Amino acid sequence: MIFEFCKIRLNIMLKNIVLLSILMLSSCSTDRKVSDKVSIMLDVPVSPIKTYFKEHFDFESFIAIETTDSFLVSDIKKIVRSDDNMLLLSGNRSVFLIDAHSGKLKVCIDKCGNGPGESKRIIDIAFNEELGQILLYNDFYKLLVFDLKGDFLSEVKVGEMYENVTCRRGEVLFYNKLNGYSCYPYMLKIYNLKNKTWRTVGDDIKIDFPIRSRGLQMVNSKRVWFNAPLDYKLYCFEDDTPAAHYQLEISMAKLSDDLIKKSISDPQTFFNEVSMGKIVYSLNSLRETENFLIFHSNQTGLFLFDKKENKLYVDEFLMDDIFYINSGDYYPHEGDDNSVMFLLTADRWINHPELMSGLPTEWRNKANALNIKEDDNPILFFFKEKNKLE
Repeated sequence: MIFEFCKIRLNIMLKNIVLLSILMLSSCSTDRKVSDKVSIMLDVPVSPIKTYFKEHFDFESFIAIETTDSFLVSDIKKIVRSDDNMLLLSGNRSVFLIDAHSGKLKVCIDKCGNGPGESKRIIDIAFNEELGQILLYNDFYKLLVFDLKGDFLSEVKVGEMYENVTCRRGEVLFYNKLNGYSCYPYMLKIYNLKNKTWRTVGDDIKIDFPIRSRGLQMVNSKRVWFNAPLDYKLYCFEDDTPAAHYQLEISMAKLSDDLIKKSISDPQTFFNEVSMGKIVYSLNSLRETENFLIFHSNQTGLFLFDKKENKLYVDEFLMDDIFYINSGDYYPHEGDDNSVMFLLTADRWINHPELMSGLPTEWRNKANALNIKEDDNPILFFFKEKNKLE
């Protein structure tokens, strides 16, 4: 792959004063290409295999997130797991740091306003493992930096709106610039926290498509993977290079140009036609373990790609003996571990207390000892790959 690197020369003409004020304190380089050459094509199974996940993954643990009057989780937007810590974005206002083993609250960041360290809305979060720092990206297009006590340290002006952020090896990756109905999903803007420098990799191809399915378009696990709307390729950011590693051959109906336009002009008709035709318009939530890539689409089912077999499977009904865990409960946490996470609401726990036969005795006893109430915070279930010798 050939990359062009160019220095951005600032024009000191009056019309560029605003741009100059943003860029004068940082150096920036741009790589204009994303490699879309795919090494492996993946055939999508016509029908799901309802036992595949259960045959290849074992229960590992669960975490009942602590519930108090001051610690109420609304809608979980993102979870980052790092050793003994778990970072959680609740709705678009609160960030919680919890104990990754007990689920107890350590720190809450909930500063609403226009002042230093404050936000009106939090777009995304990340965790800087190297320095032990909590990173918040907000609707003022700023990156806020906090320590593990929740104290505000500094801020970085980003100046643009992006859909997702993550942090890897001391660098913050901003993914998919948004501009009205348009997005730029093949471009990553990267900020080096140590050197305080910016660079951009990828291609600034614009896509006019505002619809997003449930899940995350970029996930940092073994590597950083991302997915673009209306694209059936699986992209990986590795060695400073974004590239498509796999492409799905989907037999289902694909979007016509007319239907894509309806995503803006007539969203209800768009969703009706997508539902009736079982049309796939998005792949998302791609998490990597040692032997698998696990991801979603906007349709039902969980994709599981066996990296050693180079074969793709689809499963829907995953654990009939553990609270009826299914593909809709999957949530892609960030973190370099081999676990797969599922999120269950407290009322599900209460309504099916008998569905614990799949849990090991130790965890079944622990579950019975919990005094879970219907309006308590969610419970996180983790599964690990089975030993190949089993």
